[in-house]
Amino acid sequence: MKVIHTADWHLGARLHDQERADEHRAFLAFLLGLIETERPDALLVSGDIFDMRQPGLSAQRQYYAFLADLAALPYRPMCVITAGNHDSAYFLASAKEVLRFLNVRVVAKAGEDVADEVVTLPRADGSPGLAIAAIPFLSEGELNNIARAAGVTEDVPGGPRRAEVGWRRHVRAVIAAARAAAPGVPVVAMAHGTLTGATVSDDRSERGRRIGGVEALPADAFAGADYVALGHLHLPQAVGAAHNIRYAGAPLAMSFDEAARAKSVTVVEPGERAGDPIAVREVPTPCPVALRRFTGTAEDVRRDLAAFAATDAPAYVAARVTEGEGDLTALWPALQALFPPEKAARLLLMEDARAAVAPGTGLAAVAEGQPLDALEPLEVARLRLDELPNLSDEERAAYLDLVKEAMGDLA
Repeated sequence: MKVIHTADWHLGARLHDQERADEHRAFLAFLLGLIETERPDALLVSGDIFDMRQPGLSAQRQYYAFLADLAALPYRPMCVITAGNHDSAYFLASAKEVLRFLNVRVVAKAGEDVADEVVTLPRADGSPGLAIAAIPFLSEGELNNIARAAGVTEDVPGGPRRAEVGWRRHVRAVIAAARAAAPGVPVVAMAHGTLTGATVSDDRSERGRRIGGVEALPADAFAGADYVALGHLHLPQAVGAAHNIRYAGAPLAMSFDEAARAKSVTVVEPGERAGDPIAVREVPTPCPVALRRFTGTAEDVRRDLAAFAATDAPAYVAARVTEGEGDLTALWPALQALFPPEKAARLLLMEDARAAVAPGTGLAAVAEGQPLDALEPLEVARLRLDELPNLSDEERAAYLDLVKEAMGDLA
């Protein structure tokens, strides 16, 4: 048997308000071509199909058009889709009975019967070849309810939190149900969440990692699975030393922190029987528009951006001033002028990332409870300027002169 594991499409997502439908269209076309080449028995999509719970019409059209194209392939592989934390379980579930006619199985929400989260893939002769434990994203409330049903009504000091207890119980129950549904064949578990030992990207890219007070959930809950197809974290990776527990990663870079990270989908070939060796390989996804981040002093960024803009290469660009002194007010419009609408590149982010004010300086150093009106206005201005550590001495003096001039006009 062979499956392709992907996740975190985030259809409808924008990058700093830049619309990305063409990039998603290119990825879905690539994925369809890969399926035609690899001829897998199933495509597994481990959550976050959409970027928001109420996806726009364009994102919905892309989703349904892809599933229709997949179903139109001569051998029509099965597609198994689970909900992620960005997805609306109700939206995904609304079409699941219709999608069954296209050989698509949607598991949007955990129910009372864990057998509803089990999908069996048949071999050519009709016998079970692979069992899939298709576990959707579980909210804090759902995890706590599962823990309560097991008699754990409160967090135990020094012990696992209820959310972790609920996670372990549900994951193990679905995997056990998959084993029972197809004894002796490999089990692939799909899940959506942050596992202990995984590498995260950044808060802009991966939102909502903490669930029920738990930063990361235990990977050992999947001990009964031959392969674990994860979603939620956007960097393709194996979790710890376990090569069979993997995040497919997002097919597009979801933030500039991911600009230098390769993106891929995962092709998985389990053995004939449970416990047999598994072949895993990553297939790079296309990058229709590169992400470029320019950092350094204001002059470094201005010079490097001007040189890049002259190439007229298509890219999404971030300008990040990380060192040096000086007011950047005049820098931002100068950078924007390098990328007029006719340019192939788009300047999406301009950021002052220089060191912040040190604690206990500026106005923060004024004794607690001391009213500002006890200070001279010029002293308040000086203390406020001290909170802007990247100003040059000349700029600081010039601003103080402006304050003095304003005070003279008010006198």
